[in-house]
Amino acid sequence: MFRNAFFVAVALLGAVACSSNPACMIKGTVEPQTDSVWLVDMAGNRLDACDVQDGSFTLSCERDPQKSVSVLTSLGGDPVSLIPDSKEISVTVENGKAVVSGSPLSEELQEFQQWMMNHFMSYNEKAMGLRKSGDEAGASALMEEMYKTMTDRCKEMYLNHLQDPIGVQAMTMLRFDIPDEEFIRLYEMGGECIHADAMIAGRYESLTADMGKVIQLDPAGGMIGESTGNWNTFIGKGNYVLVDFWASWCGPCREETPFVIKAYNDYKDKGLVVIGIPVQDKLEATKKAMKDLGIHYPQLLDPKGTLAEKYGVTGIPHLFLFGPDGELVKEGMRGEGINAALKPIFQK
Repeated sequence: MFRNAFFVAVALLGAVACSSNPACMIKGTVEPQTDSVWLVDMAGNRLDACDVQDGSFTLSCERDPQKSVSVLTSLGGDPVSLIPDSKEISVTVENGKAVVSGSPLSEELQEFQQWMMNHFMSYNEKAMGLRKSGDEAGASALMEEMYKTMTDRCKEMYLNHLQDPIGVQAMTMLRFDIPDEEFIRLYEMGGECIHADAMIAGRYESLTADMGKVIQLDPAGGMIGESTGNWNTFIGKGNYVLVDFWASWCGPCREETPFVIKAYNDYKDKGLVVIGIPVQDKLEATKKAMKDLGIHYPQLLDPKGTLAEKYGVTGIPHLFLFGPDGELVKEGMRGEGINAALKPIFQK
C-alpha cells in the first residue's frame, strides 16, 4: 500500500549504474568531517571512492540523465541520491541533511521527496490532533485526503518523467495504490529506466506472468533451466524444506543468501530441500542474482504473491522451515540461526 511504500521509496530509489557517456564530476563537502565517501549503483557496486580532505571530496561517474547514483559516507546515514545529468554537481552534507545543486533533475527529485515528506508530516500532525479530540472520523477523512493528493502528485511526476529516475521514484510509491489495470497501462508507457527497475518490473510481471514455474541454475554449465512446479511439488513430500522469501533488489536478502547457500550445501545430501521464492522481483533480475550469488537451489516463481500473502510475509528476507509432513516447524531464522535450527535435525 502507498502508506508503506512511501517510507521505503526514497531508500529504495538508490542508484543504477551509469552508461557510456561523458564524465559527471560530483564535488561536495561533509560536516562533521568523515574519513571517506564512495559512489555506488543500485546493486551496491562501487563506482568511485575517495578520502575526504578538509571536509571536501570529489567523485565521478559517467553522465546519464536516465540513471541515478548514491553517495555514501563512512559516517553512515541515508545515502544521497542524485541523477548525473550535468557536467558538475555539488553536494553538501551537514549533520545528515543533504543539499544537491547543479543538477536540474537531482534538484527536482529532492524537491519532490521533500514535498512528499512535508505533506505527510503536515497531514499526520493535523490528524493526530483530531484523534486526541475524539474526532476519529475526521482524522480518517483527512488521511484519505492526504493519500489522494500524494497519489495524484505521484501520477503527475511519473507522467512527466517516463524516461528518468524521478519516474522510478514516483512509480515506486504508486505501485500498490492504483488499480492493477492502471498500473499496467502506466508501466507500459514508461521507458527503459522504468522497465529496468526490478521492483517495479516485478510488480508488472506479478500481474501478467504465468504461475507454476520453477527455475534453477545448473552448477556445471551455468545455465538456468525452467520447469513446471508449485508449492506441493516441494512441501509435504517427506523432507525438511527450508523456504527463503527474498528478492534481488533487497540488500538484506543478498546479505542473508550466503547463510542459505551454506545450509543447502551442508545438508542437501542429508535430505534437506531448499527453495527460494522471489518476491515482487523482475524475472531477469532474479536470474542475474542467482548467477552472481551462486544460488543453485530451485526458485519457485510466485509472481502474484499468493504464497507471501498466505504465510503473512510482510518483509524480506523471511525464512520458513517445514517438516516432512508439510507442517511449519520454525520461521524467522537469520544468519547463524539458520544452522542452529537445522543442526539438531541433521546431525543426530
